[in-house]
Amino acid sequence: MFLNELKKGDQANIVRITDDLFRTKLLEMGIMPGTLITLFFKAPFNGPIAFSYENSLLSIRKEDANNILVEKMMHHK
Repeated sequence: MFLNELKKGDQANIVRITDDLFRTKLLEMGIMPGTLITLFFKAPFNGPIAFSYENSLLSIRKEDANNILVEKMMHHK
């Protein structure tokens, strides 16, 4: 699934970043495959998406979120 498909509060591990230029930008910020993220906010009407990772918060465009393949973490009750 892609990052933009997560719901607020969902946790996921980044599996792959499909866009080369965007991958480089994220790597510079310490975001790479295996990074655990939590979806923090999704703006309506195809607005930006914010997620937290390692005590940081990052907001990206929805189009960029479509380039981040994630594996959603299952919550156990």
